[in-house]
Amino acid sequence: MKNIISISFLFFSFMSSCQNFELLDSLIVNHNLTFIKDVNYGEKEKNKLDLLLPNSKIKTPLIIYLHGGGYRGGKKENSYKKRNLQFISNIVDKNIAYATINYSFLNNEDGLLSSLDDAKKALQFLKFNNEKFNIDKEKIILWGVSSGANSVLWLGLSDDMAEPESKDLLRKESTRVQGIISINGAHSFNSDNWKRMIKISDNMFDLMIKGFLNYPGVDVEKWLVNYKDEKYQENIDYYNFMDSSDPPIFIANYGKLIPKNIFEFNHHPLHAKYLKLRADSLKIKNMVFAPALGIGDEQGFKPQDFIINIFN
Repeated sequence: MKNIISISFLFFSFMSSCQNFELLDSLIVNHNLTFIKDVNYGEKEKNKLDLLLPNSKIKTPLIIYLHGGGYRGGKKENSYKKRNLQFISNIVDKNIAYATINYSFLNNEDGLLSSLDDAKKALQFLKFNNEKFNIDKEKIILWGVSSGANSVLWLGLSDDMAEPESKDLLRKESTRVQGIISINGAHSFNSDNWKRMIKISDNMFDLMIKGFLNYPGVDVEKWLVNYKDEKYQENIDYYNFMDSSDPPIFIANYGKLIPKNIFEFNHHPLHAKYLKLRADSLKIKNMVFAPALGIGDEQGFKPQDFIINIFN
């Protein structure tokens, strides 16, 4: 019986994937787009991105999309699902280019740093190749969902990570962007900030994290030690990076008020509330939607308007 269920799941996943690519093909043809697949932006296996480029006589703004998956799954092709393709259709109509990237997953050695560094590398690669891809590198917005949202918050809220003295020309590129869109992201990577938000003990938080990390290949105890390292926390916690020079942010969290597992905690609407409070205190422009907490009007959830306002 299990085999039948597995085969059925694979069949329907395959059929859904085929349908997504048919819709993508239709989008490319109808909007006269140039589609460039599996561009290498770095040396790692997962350092690949896709580009959808309007055929434009002038340089175009760019949206960079990072998929979700808990830093242990997902792929750039997730971006080609039907609902997201409608969003892509809306922005390419406005002469805006679109990139979707793969990135490394969390590991036992440096935790999330490889994932985050890949996001930075992809941004710098696209800026460096702005002439080749006809991109306006001064008009870039980062878009992330779930774990991808955490990455774009980290990247967009960090101080400029350009390395002017580097021999690697890509690393010389600025990492500053003009806007951030976070869908179902967390407000912080810092464990103490999470504990304050959800008011739980150290032991309960550790159990929650262990549940999240419980999958093949991860040394949970080693990962927990590294995660609690003060220097590591300083490098990843974008909540503490935030300052008044940061770009506008668009935040939406649709998690349940009473989460049943770590994944629902990751998407909890309180994350949106805490980010809004922090952004407001620093005078960072923001649009925030957390319907379960009565924050924002769902009818106003129009990220394309946010994008157009920034690029105009």
